[in-house]
Amino acid sequence: MAIDTLANVKTRLGISTSADDTLLGLLQTSAEKWIIGWCNHDISGGTFVEYHPGGSEFIHLNNFPVQSVTSVNLDPGYVFGAATILSSTSYVVHFERGVIQSLVGPFAPHVDRQGLVNRHVYNWTKGPRVIQVTYVVASYPVGEDMYEAYAQLIGHWYRRVKTQVAAGFVNIGNQQFGELRSAYRVEQIAGLPIPPEILALLAPYRVPAL
Repeated sequence: MAIDTLANVKTRLGISTSADDTLLGLLQTSAEKWIIGWCNHDISGGTFVEYHPGGSEFIHLNNFPVQSVTSVNLDPGYVFGAATILSSTSYVVHFERGVIQSLVGPFAPHVDRQGLVNRHVYNWTKGPRVIQVTYVVASYPVGEDMYEAYAQLIGHWYRRVKTQVAAGFVNIGNQQFGELRSAYRVEQIAGLPIPPEILALLAPYRVPAL
């Protein structure tokens, strides 16, 4: 699901024709994926399956707010069948921030693995990918700053395409036809960097990577 409608994006960008609707639609998809990646969580909602290490009383899900947790499956054997699904009474879900807290001690507590080199090292206690969580997330509430950032990012890439077309997809900085002279900024042809005003608008939605 797109962050905003094509009609609203075109209105924000001052585009009144439908000639480039197909291109703008593709850029909408790209912009949504880019924003999700930069913000470190999916704002569109849906059902997710994630894998997390053990050794802690907390599981920090990548996306929130959580509507429901379908299952928490703890299996050091990585099979994740029905037999290893944890009872919902053994944990509590903090829905607004996407945190699952164990009520019975750490998920996959430390086991002394005899024979491993440096088995005392903390990393061995974490049990990589031993927890599988299936959960449902509501769409993240966004405001006008998100809609503006979304439209500006699409517009930024749209101008790049139009500049490349005007330059004939050739890496040139200037071209002249008779008395008509055109100059192209290299960064506009490449579409980089992302304008800082877009990043500033998105900053309130970014979740620090753990």
